[in-house]
Amino acid sequence: MGNESAVNLIDRILAEAEETARRVLADAEESCSGIREACSAQIAGKAEQSEKDRRQQVKAIIDGYGTRAELDGRKDALRDKRALLDAVFSETYRKMLELSNEKRERLFRSILNTEAKGNDVVAPAKADRETVKKAIAALPFPVRLSDRDADVEAGFVLYGGSYEKDCSMKAILRELRDAEESNVAKILFR
Repeated sequence: MGNESAVNLIDRILAEAEETARRVLADAEESCSGIREACSAQIAGKAEQSEKDRRQQVKAIIDGYGTRAELDGRKDALRDKRALLDAVFSETYRKMLELSNEKRERLFRSILNTEAKGNDVVAPAKADRETVKKAIAALPFPVRLSDRDADVEAGFVLYGGSYEKDCSMKAILRELRDAEESNVAKILFR
């Protein structure tokens, strides 16, 4: 009986140890399961945030390229429009140079009526000397024709007491362009 009590005691101790081991194991598994779930949730959250960040970065890059492409397109269109305006005004200048002597004289007379004062001196372009001379003759006030030619392709330079006015065809066109470029652009680029 003495051995039997010892065996019962050992069996009871083993049973309690096994029960304690099962509880510790169950608690450990429960704890590990909680840690796994927390880690999985954390990983899922980080993955979701990483995906969100990636989408935002991709969008920012695409938007940046889109904006740059749009700006480049606008710059190209503006350059092309500027080239067309330059061509229009270059053609206008060419047509101005082709004006008949009669039309040139009327143009020069109109400019002289507006810009000249009595006793001013007019230095004509070499090609326009005779036409300017006729325009001066038709003025209602005295203006002198210079003996020297102006260094301009067409038109004249007007000299007053304290001023010099470039009335060359290029200057006339430049002034016209400054005043009318936006209107010409509206017509061309509706």
